[in-house]
Amino acid sequence: MSGISALEETTRPKQGNRPSYDEAHVVWALNLIGSEPPLGRLSLMKRLGLGEASVKTMLKRLRESGLIKVDRVGGAELTDKGKSIVEEWKRDVTISTSTINSLGWDGVKVVIRKGERLVTRLGVINLRDSIIRLGAEAVLIVVKTQTGVEIPPKTEEFTIRSLLDEVKRDTEYVSPGDLIVYLIPKDLHLAYKVGLYLLSHEDRTDN
Repeated sequence: MSGISALEETTRPKQGNRPSYDEAHVVWALNLIGSEPPLGRLSLMKRLGLGEASVKTMLKRLRESGLIKVDRVGGAELTDKGKSIVEEWKRDVTISTSTINSLGWDGVKVVIRKGERLVTRLGVINLRDSIIRLGAEAVLIVVKTQTGVEIPPKTEEFTIRSLLDEVKRDTEYVSPGDLIVYLIPKDLHLAYKVGLYLLSHEDRTDN
């Protein structure tokens, strides 16, 4: 994600103080502002689960970075620079809530465009462990194929036909080669953290 440096700037410690929000909050905020402009501070506080001081600092830094413009009455709107980051994110990442009845899961789903190679390069166990370290309680990694879906590693644990059929129906809109990560708990902040991690790791492996 080429706009990652702009996101890092908004979370950089200043005068020894690190903001109480992270880059995932920033991407989430930009997506919210882009989808519901203009968006006020109180609405952002409620949606992001952050305090007033944190949101005020975030908006100030987003404005200083040229990602948003703020109307004191109407709220925040994206600038062209901010829109380009959101468009880039939406091209590569899709986040939604999702229920997997076969597993009794009610969580979130992160789809990474052309993310299958991350499984190949990193290994599914390492990838799952990394996501759990980000805060997930449980993870299901799925790869979309030309004919359906695969749940690596291909062990007996994941040969439950009902699970495969359910995931296949749930990912009909996903393209072959995409990576789908199901997460518990149902935490959108966690989903954005996972999306950012996968994108940044993909950038490193592409160099």
